[in-house]
Amino acid sequence: MATTYIPKTPHFAQTKIQKIAKKLIEESEEDRQLALDAHRYFKERVEENPADNVSKSLMVDCLKVAQTSKQYTVRVITLMTKMNEENMPERTKASGNTTSVFSELDNMVDE
Repeated sequence: MATTYIPKTPHFAQTKIQKIAKKLIEESEEDRQLALDAHRYFKERVEENPADNVSKSLMVDCLKVAQTSKQYTVRVITLMTKMNEENMPERTKASGNTTSVFSELDNMVDE
């Protein structure tokens, strides 16, 4: 008879989440670089042929992808800082002000 697997550490332990976040940020940076490379390629094509509307459209789409990947990186970092803020001891939370820097960052990201 098979036994049930019981992990020694929780599935969502802080170190595991940090590793996942690090990997997501690295992949996001890679996606951003690829999008910017594609943007440069289409920009060169537009410079050679200004009437090429398809290249113009793809150039704008590449910039959107680059910006979106940057926003996702900011969101991952914001979530990580919120998680760390939640895990802070109560005595350090009590000494801080009522407006959190991280909530202000979150408001900036949502704008």
